Amino acid sequence: MDPFGLSIVDVDENRLIMADDTMSQADRLCVDEGNRLDMGDEEEPLGWADNDEGGTGTSETPNKDDAASVLGSKPFEGQLFDNCEDAYAFYNSYALSTGFGIRKGRTNRSSKTGEPIRKSYVCDKEGLRNPNDKRQIGMDVKRRRETREGCEAKMEINLTKEDKWEVRIFVEEHCHDLTSPLKTRLHHSHNTLHKKALCKNLMDKMHSDGFGPSGIARAINASNDGSSSALTPDQVSSHLRAHRANNMGREAATIANQFQQKRAEDPNFQFAMEIDVDGNLRSMFWADSRAREAYLTFSDVIVFDVTYKTNRYRMPFAPFTGVNHHRQCTLFGCALLADETEETFTWLFRQWLKCMFDKAPGCIITDMDGAMRNAIRHVFPNTRHRFCSWHISRHLVEHVPDMRDATSQLYKEYNHWFYRKHKADSEKEWGALVEKYNLDDRHWLCKMWDLRMHWVPAYFRDTFTAGMTSSARSESINAFFDGFVKQSTTLEEFVVQYEKALVARRKKEAEEDWRTKSSHAALKTKSTLEADAAKCYTRKFFDLFQLQFLASIDCWEDKESENGNVTEYKVRMRNEEEWKSYKVIYDVSEGVNATCECAMSETAGILCKHILRIMDMRRLGSIPERYLLNRWTIRARYQVNSFASTTIGDSDEVTSFERWCITSRVHKVLDEHPRKKSILKKMEEDLNVWVAECEEAKKDKESVLESSGSQVQSNYPLEIRIHDPQVVRTKGRPKNATRFKSPLEASQSQPKQQRTCKKCGEKGHYATTCKNIPEEEMTTTKVV
Repeated sequence: MDPFGLSIVDVDENRLIMADDTMSQADRLCVDEGNRLDMGDEEEPLGWADNDEGGTGTSETPNKDDAASVLGSKPFEGQLFDNCEDAYAFYNSYALSTGFGIRKGRTNRSSKTGEPIRKSYVCDKEGLRNPNDKRQIGMDVKRRRETREGCEAKMEINLTKEDKWEVRIFVEEHCHDLTSPLKTRLHHSHNTLHKKALCKNLMDKMHSDGFGPSGIARAINASNDGSSSALTPDQVSSHLRAHRANNMGREAATIANQFQQKRAEDPNFQFAMEIDVDGNLRSMFWADSRAREAYLTFSDVIVFDVTYKTNRYRMPFAPFTGVNHHRQCTLFGCALLADETEETFTWLFRQWLKCMFDKAPGCIITDMDGAMRNAIRHVFPNTRHRFCSWHISRHLVEHVPDMRDATSQLYKEYNHWFYRKHKADSEKEWGALVEKYNLDDRHWLCKMWDLRMHWVPAYFRDTFTAGMTSSARSESINAFFDGFVKQSTTLEEFVVQYEKALVARRKKEAEEDWRTKSSHAALKTKSTLEADAAKCYTRKFFDLFQLQFLASIDCWEDKESENGNVTEYKVRMRNEEEWKSYKVIYDVSEGVNATCECAMSETAGILCKHILRIMDMRRLGSIPERYLLNRWTIRARYQVNSFASTTIGDSDEVTSFERWCITSRVHKVLDEHPRKKSILKKMEEDLNVWVAECEEAKKDKESVLESSGSQVQSNYPLEIRIHDPQVVRTKGRPKNATRFKSPLEASQSQPKQQRTCKKCGEKGHYATTCKNIPEEEMTTTKVV
């Protein structure tokens, strides 16, 4: 038995017949010892296997002793069948063993009931094509190759009074050559592998896993033993196309049902849908409990980008991306948007903020879209908004042509201003730059100066960004999804593929957790600072710390001043010029407090080589706890926030965030102590007391506990019909977004200049290889 349920039944020494559990009775040949057909009880009619429609059939023959006249040989006039499907299967089986294919011919129906009373099955080469097709008059049509040859071989069956189908006409002779046994299954009537239920299930399963038609066909054919017909990519595409056509117009309703099912399985799963007045889906947002839990720990910085359009409706894919403790991309929910207007962004940000317990991010990195900037200012007023540095550089070379030349004076002075360490120095340098190059208010740089709080590095030295300055994290997520979705992906498929991609990302995170826990860092020094960091940090982040620590060994420090407990140093790399040094202020008045001009500790959460140099020089035994950010440790993923820390004032109202913390602790106890009945019994007793108090409070006032799920619900009654969204029009962006090329890349991509022939004046060849020389000149040359 092969993977498709096919088995080989030995009929004789020179013949193999394929049988399968779903084949009709005419296709299944049962043999016993001595190559005789198993007829069963001689007093009963021949029993056949179930056919494709799920029914059974019998074939009645005048000569029951001659079994070969019924199975494995040609039909005969007077042969009876229970239904027309059995007749077709029997004739198709005969055609397979003979070497031709069949198709359904003419059907006659009763004038009274409209039911079929006569059917004919003909050779697939029956008839001739009409060369005078009126539909093709006046058209330049490329005709397909002719396959019809006017063959008259056929089998006609009539419905009898006993509701049996009787063979009335059987024509055996063919006017063409029969097909060899090895190629007979290429006929359409025998090429049925793609019609089998098991094969269809495999195609659907592999398609849901991200395989394309070609990959599906190769995989299924590789597992096939070769005895049946091969599966083609066109057959796979046809099956998938039919499946999509069945869901046409019902994608939005299907997604709503899927989200409801996820909500039943995961009570903390949240989603929201925006619907217009006509009932069409505009936007939708969803996030599972794992994403919400991760956000509680890694909410200090997120990246938001909407440049990815990989679905049939071209709806922008808007993931909320963060960085976990392994410096990997992690998702805090995602959305598909109807457009990129301020209203849509405002709706999305409000729904996402409710889902994340009304906890706004510390910093958000986006592109320079004005509608997005206004929505962030309204919904996240206390969040630092930073523009993507890559988008800034792209627009800079577009609006300031001199910036394309790295040797220009403006390029050097711009970088000198851009990387100023302090706001005062940046504003001073900017004034000099404007005065020198006479930049007015209409200049692009002056317009961007008004938005300097969103992109100039000097204004982000006190903002934690996990070392990110661009939306590359979101681009990485988009590239990761390329292996799961494409432009023709339906909304239903997109949601399914998103879940698969999410599982794949989380598997990588679990793998890094295991690698960190099951291994120890290889220390390169005997310093206690390095050993202290190795115990706390994750594997990936410790590698970054170790690079900084090893670099600190090659640093020189100079004491600039000392005022009581505060000491000021100048630190630079060995043999570097003094202007490249950084100021480090070391304060020991209240513990150890060190700051550096490079601001790596504030922006990336890691001690820079300058501070590490001073700590090592001051013989510090361990890294202060304040510099060991919990988000970079292995404990970050599993830490549950404190309930008391979320309480604001004396209010007796329980927030959704507080409820989440309690729920997380309960699940933690159940996961870590599933078999200790004593703990579970104590928990049950406490819960009973708590429930009794809540019931008592309901008599005077309704319960203060609000379900966190009620905060983020789909904003429509689920009983109404939801229509599929309209195709989204892009916001000036090309259909296939491409990266802006630098001047060097643009020059390299330009076609090379072709050579010009001196004799004929054409391009692309030399004069010595010119083939356009006049015959007179060639003759003269030969004579000379």
